[in-house]
Amino acid sequence: MKKLPQDVVIFMLLKLPLKSLLRFKSISKIWYTLILSDTFFKLHLKRTTTKKDEFILFIRTLREDDPYKFTSIASFFSGDDKNNLTTLFPDVDVTHLSSTSCTIFNELIGPCHGLITLTDSDIIIVLNPGTRKYVVIPESPFDCPKGYYRYIEAVAFGFDSIINDYKIIKLSDVYWDPPTDDRGPRGSRVEIYNLSIDSWREHNIEFSSIYFTHCSEIYYKEAVHWFTIQDDLVILCFDISSEIFRTMELPSVCTDLNGPRYGLAVLNDCLVLMSYPDSMCSIDHTENLLSIWMMKEYGESESWIKIRTISPLPIPIESALVIWKDYLLLLQTQTGYLISYDLYSDEVKEYNLNGHHESLRATKYTECLTTIPTLSEHSKQVQQL
Repeated sequence: MKKLPQDVVIFMLLKLPLKSLLRFKSISKIWYTLILSDTFFKLHLKRTTTKKDEFILFIRTLREDDPYKFTSIASFFSGDDKNNLTTLFPDVDVTHLSSTSCTIFNELIGPCHGLITLTDSDIIIVLNPGTRKYVVIPESPFDCPKGYYRYIEAVAFGFDSIINDYKIIKLSDVYWDPPTDDRGPRGSRVEIYNLSIDSWREHNIEFSSIYFTHCSEIYYKEAVHWFTIQDDLVILCFDISSEIFRTMELPSVCTDLNGPRYGLAVLNDCLVLMSYPDSMCSIDHTENLLSIWMMKEYGESESWIKIRTISPLPIPIESALVIWKDYLLLLQTQTGYLISYDLYSDEVKEYNLNGHHESLRATKYTECLTTIPTLSEHSKQVQQL
């Protein structure tokens, strides 16, 4: 270290995997200070990576011996050239997301600078899969007025590059609670949490009700995207920095709500839309195919182009999860198992990984040094999985 210029040492360290960097912190105080410095972190965040550096995180729900008890499991994998999955760490029981009901509303949001948010709408966890450090976010202190109740529509997570902070956004519907079956008029509530200062605040802004489909929430271009209905089905976006909602239209043939399901993903750094059969739909005319549309110019609805149709689907599927390595489409089958579909070769591979009906979630990530800020002394602190 003393004999080599610091820029040479930094260049060498940037070539190392995260596991080695974390181990090298213990060599000396000089190495510890360098690796954890803001300068090195920014260089590590911007380093050149390839698809081989891309890992995958799964969250799945398994039924326990008690038929009314379910457990959420986190599984971490890398992949090889033959699309086999290699375990990076032992499976982790995410006890914070375990419940007495099937956790089909568990979601993975991100990655954002190597951080991912896990949520079942009520509990929110921010996790660095590379270091396996995590924190449970404190609950929002804002209650509904007497005579009203709220329904959590969605949770968002992303980075505000203007104030250099991570934000969590909780979207809720607020209803008048009369003593009848009529829920009364709908209002909306937006609550925003700033990670660095461990604080929730309310944001007075209206939004359209979220149209929930599994694996349809995605963080892209410093915004979080969902589906909503405004006459037709459209994409609802929330910009993390400006804290403003906007919408983007879908291809004109992808607004049918009486048959297909829709999902969002990223392929070749572009936003893509996936349309596939709804396994719960009773309408017979639903076609047995999966279509992939790409938005060539982000934000320009006229730039949607269909890039692939898979017909017929080789196995009945429950949901489309993610596109890994820009060619491997991961899906959950109706029997609960994980399969991949190679968009180049059309090869289908089934893995020994399964979850309860509609419970499998997946996100791809690149390992990063990002440190989760320590919260206030009254909040839960950063922990190790």
